[in-house]
Amino acid sequence: MPPITLLTGPAASGKNAVAHVYATQFRQRCAVIDGDLVRWMLRNPHLAPWPTDPPDSPAQAQHRLGIRHCCMLAGSFAAEGYEVVICDVVGDALARYYRELLAGQDFKIVLLLPTWEESLRRLRSRGPTITESEAALPYEQQAQLREYDWRLDNTALSVEEAARWLAGQRGAAAD
Repeated sequence: MPPITLLTGPAASGKNAVAHVYATQFRQRCAVIDGDLVRWMLRNPHLAPWPTDPPDSPAQAQHRLGIRHCCMLAGSFAAEGYEVVICDVVGDALARYYRELLAGQDFKIVLLLPTWEESLRRLRSRGPTITESEAALPYEQQAQLREYDWRLDNTALSVEEAARWLAGQRGAAAD
């Protein structure tokens, strides 16, 4: 089975940009799944999860539901011969949930963690999304994350350099 990689990191850490470049420049068959987009399929109600939410909160239940669907998609793509990159912000408990659901797969978790200052710079360059105080919560969660296989400080790296690093971790491009 082709590998499945979860890219996690705080807001503006480069998850989606790195996944896109990795999939289009370093792989021949690769699908990218954005966990936020999967969760946005839930419209009424749509509950954004925050690290301060208790594990039994409705928002965390929706996050777990989104993870289950990300894993179903990933398994389906992998069964068809596609490598998969999932982009999602998770703490240790939800990272373990991914591992549980993808047991038996070649699954790795990669933490992208630029400095707080670089995360803020990138966040500000996006235009209005979340506030700096809102960004601080997931940044701190990610800085304390222990449930990952590889960690990359991509503060001074271009998106292409970060994607090349990931390709090096994952080995040669699939045929």
